[in-house]
Amino acid sequence: MTSYDCVVVGGGISGLSAAYGLRRKGAKVLLIDAADRVGGAIHSVQTADGYQLDCGPNTVTSKDLDLWQHFSNLGIMDERLTADRSGARRYILLDGKPELIPMSPVGLVKTPLLSTAAKLRVVAEPLIPRTHLPDESVSAFFSRRVGRQLADRMVDPFVSGVYAGDPKTTSIKAAFPSIWDAEQRGGSIVRGMIMGRKSAPKKPKKPKGERPKSVLFNFVGGLSAWPQAVARALGSDNVWLNTRARALRPLDGGWELTVERGGQTELVITDMVVLAVPAYVAADLVDGLNAPAAKALRAIPYPPMAVVHLGYKRQAISHPLDGFGVLCPSGEGRKVLGILWSSTLIPSSAPAGYVLTTTFVGGARIPETARQSDSDVIDMVIREHEQILGAHGAPAMTRITRWNKAIPQYTAGHNQRIATLEQLEAGYPGLFLVGNYRDGLSVEKCWDKGIALGERVARQGTLRQCTPTSAF
Repeated sequence: MTSYDCVVVGGGISGLSAAYGLRRKGAKVLLIDAADRVGGAIHSVQTADGYQLDCGPNTVTSKDLDLWQHFSNLGIMDERLTADRSGARRYILLDGKPELIPMSPVGLVKTPLLSTAAKLRVVAEPLIPRTHLPDESVSAFFSRRVGRQLADRMVDPFVSGVYAGDPKTTSIKAAFPSIWDAEQRGGSIVRGMIMGRKSAPKKPKKPKGERPKSVLFNFVGGLSAWPQAVARALGSDNVWLNTRARALRPLDGGWELTVERGGQTELVITDMVVLAVPAYVAADLVDGLNAPAAKALRAIPYPPMAVVHLGYKRQAISHPLDGFGVLCPSGEGRKVLGILWSSTLIPSSAPAGYVLTTTFVGGARIPETARQSDSDVIDMVIREHEQILGAHGAPAMTRITRWNKAIPQYTAGHNQRIATLEQLEAGYPGLFLVGNYRDGLSVEKCWDKGIALGERVARQGTLRQCTPTSAF
């Protein structure tokens, strides 16, 4: 029986960052994960023929100087690969052809993505009254505020392509709280955003030359380099892989965690527990503590998704692939959510003379497409490449990765479910839940939430004061 300040259950980026935040404060922390690797959805694969594949998140965007410092401490700052500048160009499919997303007022005026009437409707947004409903779907909200055409052609593919969500069922209040709050605050998105900036506390002015710009990045070896570096910093003795949490029981002033490791059952005693596992896994662990919280966790949908990587000779695709990729609105009737042009962003992800694409299939909008056989999914994606990008001939490389339960969905009632989890935490001091089903989905948000939680947990507990290593 081993005792710790805190045990973190779950080795995805949320759990790793929570453990990292704890360890930086000198806590004796143990991280466990049922898989044989850390990273969760962040999973990178190097193929024998020279492709670097990211099978979950492909890139991260940030301008956070603290994050760069973490990378320096972890020894991976020099391994960071900044995406090609053409990645700022993003496309949406219109009548079967990729059209550039406007990134400026002039671009909005000229874009064929919207009719003249739809453009005028966007300009009228400040005149539209706020809703008195307690919540709306993303589709309903944007249709009301900026018009149906923009909602269908631009918001719809963003929600489905980036979050694998269905805009007709995604809660605007839960998924995009700042936009919802802006309307409630100012009566319109535009006025609300302006009012929010004016009322926000003034930040101290930074010296000239310290104005970081957002960077789209990956790493040599893929995004997995990040979680692997955190695991090394925590130390192999403090990271138990192939270890499954089976039961959680409160003790007087602490917790007893039953784990299955190496075919043996083991008890771990800890002052605090961070559950950084998917909602449906956390539900089984808290069921005996708070049945409503377990029910709320199980109610969070995780639709299936397939990620298909294709490698082609450069001359086998007629489209210039001069950007981030193309998203597909549901109105286009395509079988894919979007196609990312990976080797345009990170040229080293494909061998010289070849290109790499990453296609997302399924999600909440068309989950049935992700349930087909591997060969059917790959054949379907090849046909979409032929029709959308002008690909011809067989691809040089194909690979499919399946996520049976992919990205959690912030559907109607999500905020109420999270409130139930807050009641669970209030009733059991020393128990904390963190993950991408709560307060944001992006990798960067999950890292930030984990760091903040780890440091908060460290402040609440009496730490054994282990000496942090130089990686912290």
